[in-house]
Amino acid sequence: MIPRALLLILMLFLMKPELHAQVISKTGTTSGQFLHIPVGARATALGGAVTASSLDATGLIWNPAGIAAVKDRQIMIEHSEWFAGIQHNFIGGVLPLGDAGDAGTVGLYVVALTMEDMEETTFEEQEGTGRYFGAGNYAVGASYARYLMENFAIGGTVKYVYEKIWNTSAGGWAVDFGTHYVTPFDGMRFGVRIANFGQKLNMEGDDLITTVDIDPGSEGNNNRIDARLATDSFDLPLMLQVGLAYDLYETSFVRMTVLADAISPSDAQQSVNLGTELSFYEGLISVQAGLPELFLGDDRMFRFALGGGVRYQLNSGLDLDIGYAMNDHQYLGITNRFSLKIGF
Repeated sequence: MIPRALLLILMLFLMKPELHAQVISKTGTTSGQFLHIPVGARATALGGAVTASSLDATGLIWNPAGIAAVKDRQIMIEHSEWFAGIQHNFIGGVLPLGDAGDAGTVGLYVVALTMEDMEETTFEEQEGTGRYFGAGNYAVGASYARYLMENFAIGGTVKYVYEKIWNTSAGGWAVDFGTHYVTPFDGMRFGVRIANFGQKLNMEGDDLITTVDIDPGSEGNNNRIDARLATDSFDLPLMLQVGLAYDLYETSFVRMTVLADAISPSDAQQSVNLGTELSFYEGLISVQAGLPELFLGDDRMFRFALGGGVRYQLNSGLDLDIGYAMNDHQYLGITNRFSLKIGF
């Protein structure tokens, strides 16, 4: 079965546009760009090739169907120092219902992209006005997943996406859908997700209030008429992601897994994520490497990713999973990501 498995992964690898030179870039055409930032040290280190292997709390982001495989309660916390003092944080929890999840699994999460307050500058006061403003991006989601058959699970997430800068903000509802299937081909896993299907975001707020002179050619009229600047509405970054995960080699000591995801987003060209993982002692120690955003050409931002994790069970019954990942950005350098997953 190995040749067939590798052939399927190779087919995903080759799923790319054939005429890059004739395609106009769609970068910057959607709102909610922070939704593209990866969550989970393991998922990040695998280059985002985890649609078929996010079988824990990270499935809340990567594939809601994956949380159906969780048999214990989980809480996951993650922190990443992004660029220029920007911080990316995630907290999520998963709870199996019934007897070890036979009634399904529910989950909640919050993801936030925040930064320190910045001083306002104007054309007249370019050194600063003494007034400070903040900005942030947030998403809050609730998920449910369950097995329809022994090896086939479905899941969905309802989330609210919110972006804010000073007194101006935008918000809207969106949904994610996912499926996960363990195939009869040597246990190969197959996953599909559709993410960010929902409302357009439109920035509104007091910062858009201004004054205008509706007749600048006349004298003596009121030259400070209150007005409100109109802004366009922008779609969220709709995404279709299809992935495979296959255990290429496995013994009682080590397991080698290869992973591949094909991505078709609404705001970029099609691309492929590749990853590989070595897991020792049934997952007590693991190392990962990934190549994200292959075939994006000049739009490719991340060049490679590396990471690892350690799992440890306390006498109290708590199962701790500590992970680290680094991402190499083409222009802004390396970002570091730390995550802690607690099972109980």
